[in-house]
Amino acid sequence: MALKDILSALEEQTSGEEEEQPTEMKAIWISYLDLVPLLQGKDETSFSQAFSEMAENCRQAGLNTLIVQVRPFGDSFYPSEYFPWSSLTGVLTYDPLEIMTAVAEEKDLSIHAWVNPMRGMTESEMADVPENFPMRIWYDDKESQSTYLMIVDGRIYLNPASTEVRQLIADGAAELAEKYAVDGIHIDDYFYPPSMDFSVDAASYTEYCENGGSLSQADWRRENTFEMVREMSNAVKEKNSRIVFGVSPRGILSQNLEDIYVDLERLAQEPGCLDYIAPQLYYGFNNESAPFSETALVWNQLAEENNIALIPGLAAYKIGGEDPYAGTGKNEWAEDPSLLAAQIQEARTLSAYGGIMLFRYGSIFQSAEERQAAMKEAMETFVPVLQEEANPAG
Repeated sequence: MALKDILSALEEQTSGEEEEQPTEMKAIWISYLDLVPLLQGKDETSFSQAFSEMAENCRQAGLNTLIVQVRPFGDSFYPSEYFPWSSLTGVLTYDPLEIMTAVAEEKDLSIHAWVNPMRGMTESEMADVPENFPMRIWYDDKESQSTYLMIVDGRIYLNPASTEVRQLIADGAAELAEKYAVDGIHIDDYFYPPSMDFSVDAASYTEYCENGGSLSQADWRRENTFEMVREMSNAVKEKNSRIVFGVSPRGILSQNLEDIYVDLERLAQEPGCLDYIAPQLYYGFNNESAPFSETALVWNQLAEENNIALIPGLAAYKIGGEDPYAGTGKNEWAEDPSLLAAQIQEARTLSAYGGIMLFRYGSIFQSAEERQAAMKEAMETFVPVLQEEANPAG
C-alpha cells in the first residue's frame, strides 16, 4: 500500500459516502486513567454525555482521531468473549465502546481501539475474574501457569511464546475489528516487562530448546513478540481490511530491542504488518541523550524505507514541568510554551509524516492545578497549529 493510501485510510470513515478525507492524523491518547472516572458508578446516559464532552474538546482543539484504551490489563471496557470486564469499572449494563464509536462518528472523528496485548491484572485481582476466561483457567492450573503466563512482581503477563496465547490475543483483536466501528487497532510499548529476568520464562524457553530451537533466550523473546504482532495484524485485516493497525514503541529504537524484546525494524519490514508507527518521542529539542530532531530522523528513515506512515507521539504531559532525565535540557518544557507547537511543525517536514499523537487527554484538558497556567499558555501556541491543515510529506 502506498504511503498516500495509508494516510487516506487512517482517516476514512465508515459511512460509505464519497467525500474528501483529511490526510493528517491529529490524534490524542485517551487512557484508562481518563476513562475510569467517567465509568465508575456511572450509568449509560452519564457516560455518553461525559464522553461526548471529551470528544468535543478534542474536536475543538483541532484533533481528528481518538486513541481510546479499551483493554489495559488483560481486561476490557466492553463485553468481550475473551477478556473479563475490568475491575476498574466492574460489570456494566451498557457497552462503553459502542457508545464511544457512535460519539466519534457523530463528531466526525476517527477512533482507534488501544489494547495492551501482554500486560494483565495483578494476582490479587485475578481472584475476581470469572472462571470461564482463559487467563483465569491458566492461572488456576500450576502447570499451565508456566506455559501460558509470566508473573513479575505480582502482575500477570501473557506469554507470547505460546501459540494458544497468541491465538487469544489475535482473537481479541479480531473481536474488536468485527464487532465495533473502529478505524484502527493500536498497541503501545507494553511488551515484555523491561529487562525481565530470564528465570521468569525459563520453562518455556527450555521447552523451545528441547524441540530443536537454537535462538538465544533474548532473540527467542523477540521472535515471540514478532509473531504476536504479526498475528494480531493478520487477524484484524481478515475481519476488516479497511482498519489500520499501528504500534507505539519506545522513542529510542534500541530500547525496544534490548529492554522489552521487540524488533521494530523487523516488524516494519514485514509486508502488510504495520500501517503506521507512532514512536513515543517524548523529548525536548535540548534533551542531552535523545534530542527530538535527531531521534525523529531515525524513525523517519525506518518508516520511509518501509513505506509506513510516521505518527510521532508527543509529550503534552511534560508541559509546565521539569524533565529530570533530559540533562541540561531538563527545564525546556517548563520554560518554553511553544515547544509542542514547534515539534508539530517540525514533524510535518518529515518525509514519512502522517500525523502526530498527543499524550494524553487528561494532561491537556484536566491538567494538575500547578500546571494549568503553563498548559493554557502552551495551548495558545499549539492549538492554532493543530487547527491548520497540513499536507504530509512524501
